Amino acid sequence: MSLKVALTGPTGQLGSDIRRSAPPEIELVTIARGEMDIGLQERVEAVITGLRPDFIINTAAYVRVDDAEDEAGEAFRVNALGARNLALAAEKTGAALIHISTDYVFDGFDWDKNGKVKNKNKNKNVPYNEDDIANPLNTYGISKYAGELFVRNFSSRHYIVRLAGLYGRAGASGKGGNFVYTVLDRARRGEPLRVVDDIFMSPTYAADAAGAIWDLIMKVKPFGLYHAANGGVCSWYEFAVSILRHAGIGARVSPISHTDYKTRARRPLWSPLESSRGVRPRHWEEALGDFIASLE
Repeated sequence: MSLKVALTGPTGQLGSDIRRSAPPEIELVTIARGEMDIGLQERVEAVITGLRPDFIINTAAYVRVDDAEDEAGEAFRVNALGARNLALAAEKTGAALIHISTDYVFDGFDWDKNGKVKNKNKNKNVPYNEDDIANPLNTYGISKYAGELFVRNFSSRHYIVRLAGLYGRAGASGKGGNFVYTVLDRARRGEPLRVVDDIFMSPTYAADAAGAIWDLIMKVKPFGLYHAANGGVCSWYEFAVSILRHAGIGARVSPISHTDYKTRARRPLWSPLESSRGVRPRHWEEALGDFIASLE
């Protein structure tokens, strides 16, 4: 028996790998932005009602973290209201909704069980799981968390999937590439590489994230919140060094503090993810090696 799955953002970094890895029993219907702007409720309802899919995978998002500080309205229109519109349409048609979120819903601090920060001068030192308290620091993170709340409260059948440090073959259309491509391009041009070494996360290969998403659907996992980033923790500096090593490029990378690299949006200094709900993607180093090899 086949399942009909509607996919928003089909040409983006994650959407492209979801398309490439769709199981044969899936009838995948892609929905481009020109066909359905998720920020327009009436249009979303009309398209989803017409398709009547079993599942909706929402990879459409406003992802320009720094620009969101000046374009909050657009960030919320896509990331929050878009999620709301899809959740309402899914509920009306009986579809299950898979909504993609981010590690930026966390602030990097260590909270106790009473909802208080233990020490604002000390970062959390273990990865966040699905039970940890979300408290985003920037407009982008807040807009994504608002989207999570809409999905959680407006769709009775949903998966919220948080990812971090995403990279893939397609690059991020909203960002003009990804971190891996940027590091490789600058190194090959002989440009200096200065990368922050005091911000930590879990870099995630889009192909692995796509596989985790299909597993949720095909293995009929319980609905709810899942972290699906690749395993392990590294700083952006360590990630850059590993990228060059796997690519066989001998360029030098200089570690710097986040205070030396000013950005419009405040970022959590610690946001690695792990799952307490049985999602076990492979280690980020192995995934990165396969990605670099695929480029060659």
